[in-house]
Amino acid sequence: MEKQSASRAGAAVGAMIFSVFGSGWLLAWAIRSFAQAAWMCALISGLGLALFITAFRQYRRNREAHAAVVETPESKKGKRIFNIVNIGQGVAIFLAVNIVNNIGHPEWFVPAFIFIVGAHFIPLAKVFHSRRHTVTGVAMMVWALAYPQFAQAGAADPVGCLGAGLILWASAISALLLHSSAQPDAVAGQ
Repeated sequence: MEKQSASRAGAAVGAMIFSVFGSGWLLAWAIRSFAQAAWMCALISGLGLALFITAFRQYRRNREAHAAVVETPESKKGKRIFNIVNIGQGVAIFLAVNIVNNIGHPEWFVPAFIFIVGAHFIPLAKVFHSRRHTVTGVAMMVWALAYPQFAQAGAADPVGCLGAGLILWASAISALLLHSSAQPDAVAGQ
């Protein structure tokens, strides 16, 4: 039996979250892209569920190690920062939807949303000691700025949702792959 790892458990928690939100973005893409989206939604849901279950199983195998670090002062400080960053993200999304609607360009909400979600990963990368969060955040911000320039329907193109979902799923998969082997527990990051 392999040694438990708080780092693997934390990565699995992140992968579960990314699998759910990635699935949401991909479902939005499918619904907006296909007249008969049911088959694509079923496929996305099945793949998202498989990714979530894989992450949950990794978490479950390492939950005792995770529980041991959850109550440390560094972890408690990280939780506070996590909550503040997520509240800030929610406020920024609320402002973005109101701004784009008030200036008469609601089609810019999706790229703004993607950019805000990406930006929220930057401070979380430090909190969770995770370069993967930085990569995910930068990828989402670049995607939010780039796809309206080349997509056929500009900012309104559903490909924005596709890219955001795939970035989150790729991050979830990398979390599981990079944390699947035994490694020292220097951090308990997601």
